[in-house]
Amino acid sequence: MLKRWMLRGGLFAGFAGVACAQHAALLPRVQQVRYGTGVLPLCELAAPPSGADAIVLDELRAMILSRCPEHGVKPIALSIERAGEDLPGTDDAALKDSREVYSISVRADGVTLNAKTSAGLFYAVQTLRQMVEGSSLPLADLVDVPSMPYRGFMMDMSHGAVLTVAEVEKQIDVLAAFKANQYFFYVETDLDLDGYPLLHKDSNWTKDDIRTIVAYARERYIDVVPCVELYGHLHDLFRLERYSDLAALEHGGEANPADARVQKILEDWLRQYAALFPSRWLHLGFDEPFELERAGSKAAGGVAPDVLWLQHLQTLAKLTASLGKRPLFWADIDEGAYIFNKYPMLAAGLPKGAIAVPWFYDARADYSKLLDLFATNHVPILVATGISDWDSIVPDFESSFINIDGFLAVGRKAGAMGMMNTEWSDSALALHREALPAVAYGAVAAWQAEPVDRTHFFAEYARVRYAPTAAAKAADALAEIEKAQALLRDALGSETSFRMFDDPFQPLVMRRILVHAKELRDARLAAESAEENLITAGNSDEVESLLLAAKMLDFAGMKFLYATEIAANFHALPAKPTSSDISYLLKRETSSRNHSRVGDLIDISGELEELSTREWGKQYKPYRLATAQARWRAEQEFWRHFQASVWTVTRSFKEGNARPTLNDVLAVR
Repeated sequence: MLKRWMLRGGLFAGFAGVACAQHAALLPRVQQVRYGTGVLPLCELAAPPSGADAIVLDELRAMILSRCPEHGVKPIALSIERAGEDLPGTDDAALKDSREVYSISVRADGVTLNAKTSAGLFYAVQTLRQMVEGSSLPLADLVDVPSMPYRGFMMDMSHGAVLTVAEVEKQIDVLAAFKANQYFFYVETDLDLDGYPLLHKDSNWTKDDIRTIVAYARERYIDVVPCVELYGHLHDLFRLERYSDLAALEHGGEANPADARVQKILEDWLRQYAALFPSRWLHLGFDEPFELERAGSKAAGGVAPDVLWLQHLQTLAKLTASLGKRPLFWADIDEGAYIFNKYPMLAAGLPKGAIAVPWFYDARADYSKLLDLFATNHVPILVATGISDWDSIVPDFESSFINIDGFLAVGRKAGAMGMMNTEWSDSALALHREALPAVAYGAVAAWQAEPVDRTHFFAEYARVRYAPTAAAKAADALAEIEKAQALLRDALGSETSFRMFDDPFQPLVMRRILVHAKELRDARLAAESAEENLITAGNSDEVESLLLAAKMLDFAGMKFLYATEIAANFHALPAKPTSSDISYLLKRETSSRNHSRVGDLIDISGELEELSTREWGKQYKPYRLATAQARWRAEQEFWRHFQASVWTVTRSFKEGNARPTLNDVLAVR
């Protein structure tokens, strides 16, 4: 039925249509849709007892029963053309040949969902759920097909906090709802492999953890792909004395591939990864080999850096293929170690069939040159975009969306197979649940052929993710968080999660924040608007995490604004101040035990440590929590010490003395 409709182009024949604008936007956009006049009440529908996988049936029943006390009698008919092909293969096609194509027909007498495979049927249900308006479905016919066959997301499990299995499952749920089909599981030495007990940490992933995640994702038609490191990023191995001499630079982070002992370890790891993950893809790493030229070639007996890199890739790619997997590798271009900028001739000698993953995460006006080298050499490409939250107080949605849109557009022109949207955790502070809108954005961008409507994205996302009573407030909050983060980025510079803890009285910092006082104030206003919306949006896991995000943005703006005001209080003192001047400007306004600028900063930094710790416990394993706590405790101690120093200086003040200065306070030890 589906194939016949598409080939004859008569899906909408004889169907009186109305404008799509009268109906809720579907996310991702579908390829073809035509609405009729009238609706089909959900309460008239009977969920099918069989005919599909359990998750499809469960979601259809939930869609009806969430609004109706009991089933109706009108049928939901389900059909697929063929069994199998539920997960991405090694060389899938898009558009009309896609295994994921589906169609939906909503008529007055019932609903029909057709698909080529069970995966397509699952996606049809995701769209049908979005089509619900109030307690009815609009009469409609549609056909949908992904614009790219591979639509992935990568989660970093090694640089920062380590997610729990339950949190990974939350991410998978979001990806499934927006039709992604790959979850790249990035680990360095954080997965327990046989034979390496010294690498075990309590936070490590067990093989049972991986099997649980793989099975959960499989039920939602998502392939879990191992994304590992078999060249650089192995410091956790080489910091151990037993393995330190296997690095290109002792106790460094990069393997010496010319050492037979290294090859033995990495080949053993590769075989274990291949056995544990059933995916037909395996990402080998190979990014950022910074020691390649500094020490790698010397350690390898003088082999040229590019030759060494390529020989190592060829060796592991050959083994990967022999294990029935298609190899992928990071391709540094304008990023990382700039391997392909320095050695463009590498592109002509890459292992046949291996997929290059060029990665670039910054917001840029023009991405057009990044893929030319690979396209010219007919190298298969998977574009890697980035969710900018590894060094931001909260996800930098503005930069992330610009990057996804721009790099993906270039990828389409270069014939890329698909996209991998990455999320890294370098700062060890990011709470990744806050980034779920950007996770969804990447999935949407890779499915639909047209660019994402960035202006309305938060509203459309919130409609799918939140209860009707909370959706508008959540959307407004996300927009305000995006605004506040962008303003703080402009005011403080990039890496706001680190800049937030800078000493505001350091001269360079003070000069900058004095220039950007308006941006700091506007950031606070936006953050507080987000807080207000979230407080009244109702409780949910995502809302609570976003509320913490808004509070952190507000604190960052407050801290640096207060610092300028504290400095101004010292400058406002007359050359020969009175005790009353000192009492008002320094003791009361600046450093009173409570209800002062310093008092606020002590209170709120302590509160944020408590809230962050609580939220951490909901999302992550305990590993690196102490690292995050140390930053908040150092912040609180900075202001507590500053307060005590003000008291020390003002206590010794006598009438007729020269005014105390900010430097006098900062000099107290």
